[in-house]
Amino acid sequence: MSLSKEKAVQVIETKIAGPLKLGNARAAWGIHETANEDVARAFRVHAAGRGFDYRQSAMIAFGGSGPIHALRIARKLKIPRVIFPIGAGVMSAFGLLVSPNSFEVIKAEKVLLNQLNAGALTERLNQLVNQASQFLLEAGVAHDSIGIRLRLDMRYQGQGHEIEVPLPQIKDIAHIFNELPRLFADHYARVFSISFLKQPIEIVNWKVEASGPAPPMSERGFFLDSFIAATEVDKDFIKGTRNVYFPDRDGFIECPIYDRYKLGPGVVIKGPALIEENESTCVIGLGDLVHVDAGHNLIADVTAD
Repeated sequence: MSLSKEKAVQVIETKIAGPLKLGNARAAWGIHETANEDVARAFRVHAAGRGFDYRQSAMIAFGGSGPIHALRIARKLKIPRVIFPIGAGVMSAFGLLVSPNSFEVIKAEKVLLNQLNAGALTERLNQLVNQASQFLLEAGVAHDSIGIRLRLDMRYQGQGHEIEVPLPQIKDIAHIFNELPRLFADHYARVFSISFLKQPIEIVNWKVEASGPAPPMSERGFFLDSFIAATEVDKDFIKGTRNVYFPDRDGFIECPIYDRYKLGPGVVIKGPALIEENESTCVIGLGDLVHVDAGHNLIADVTAD
């Protein structure tokens, strides 16, 4: 698909910049920033529902445009670090190639724990285990190579929202039954900082995931062959400059363009900068600091506003 910068400018000028009496660059930035805020807002809602404090974690940027937006979104969410893995622009396709065969069976059935016994729990889960495993057996995965993960969506009776509770990796499912109230209470307290041991508990969804072994990979992997033997002292990794709009300066800044495939472990880059690879471009903001780790991943530390 061919892109036309001229037509893009024309549409922005006609539909947005003109009616709002803005410059084209400022109007285009408004589009970009709206996308950033939409992602950040969805992130906040999702994290709040899981009781997860993302400010203590790192963000992984992936997708064709993910590395373009990542640092701006991280700054909005006060996430201190962003990781740009090798091949970030095609991570989903790469994951498909290196992930093990797997199949998940989910059964929706609401059952109160006090209406179950160890035998009934074992029977229900074993039925799902057999269903999930059968798909892998038909795909040629050896029975002894199949791994099983058991999870239950559970809640207190009457609640409208459930939490997922992973079950221990033991062969005798019956032994799990007596531990279910404690397992649920522990996970509930982890999310909501409180639990109610005497309240009736119900299972909403029964989940079984069967997976085979990961496919073999070469020692260097799919992407490392694209990298030269770059070192920290190499200076041939800047391939040009480009003017980039930054709202912090309300204008354009001439930024160096780095060839990612020539960045060796130990290289440090201070923003603003662009780091290009075949599938995407990493936009490094003003003052952000990036270093290349031993696996050729880009590790960006976000500056505080």
